[in-house]
Amino acid sequence: MNLPLQSLIAPLVALSREAGAAIEAVGHGALDTQQKADDSPVTAADLAAHQVLVEGLSSMGSRDWPILSEESASIPWSERRQWSTYWLVDPLDGTKEFIRGSDQYTVNVALIDRNLPVLGVVEKPRTGEVWVGQPARGAWYQSRDGGGWEALKVRSHAPLRVVVSRFHRGATTRRLLESLGNVEVEELGSSLKCCRVAEGLADLYPRFGPTSEWDTAAAQAVLEGAGGHLVDCESWKALRYNTGDSLLNPAFVACASLSGAWRDAWTD
Repeated sequence: MNLPLQSLIAPLVALSREAGAAIEAVGHGALDTQQKADDSPVTAADLAAHQVLVEGLSSMGSRDWPILSEESASIPWSERRQWSTYWLVDPLDGTKEFIRGSDQYTVNVALIDRNLPVLGVVEKPRTGEVWVGQPARGAWYQSRDGGGWEALKVRSHAPLRVVVSRFHRGATTRRLLESLGNVEVEELGSSLKCCRVAEGLADLYPRFGPTSEWDTAAAQAVLEGAGGHLVDCESWKALRYNTGDSLLNPAFVACASLSGAWRDAWTD
């Protein structure tokens, strides 16, 4: 990739905040919703943020980079398989959180190059917080627009701190938590779970239930930039993107370290 990624960070952050503002302009609570193919809800806020992102990304970086959004996921594999570098976005990650009036939803924007995220921005619309990451380069957090940037670094805790999904804590997750013994558990929505690990405030986020590629790519870039890992539970290698017809992720774990007592409990 010839274009320096550093030059994309400021405009990407600004665009993510613009998409977040579009979400906030719609409002919260009782909203007209439709159902997606996976039976998850979509609202006018999803569509408004999608429009902002598509228009902004179309003029950013290389105009040859395609855009894959949760709201445009019908692009066939026969077309996607030709892509080397592309934008992968979730205009509103955590739609259920948004509908119920929570603040735990995000705007996710990732740049994928050769099946891996090379840049990611996660923005929290309600508060204006932003997380940015470049794998092997670093990760940073900004509490508000115009505020200073704080470098992020993962860290380990005792007892273990585990973040889990508020709506998708299945039997496998419960068994893992039981096998880990004395752990502190926090429920969070959207990409904020991975960001919590990247901030050094949690050790582990296991996810066995279904997720889509746009749910994880931006946060994976943040987590890897902070020194952490987001790996699938079979190969223990980094999640890869756009490798086939399906856009669903395998079971995965986001973690500060790939070793430790949690790994022993996992493999038992």
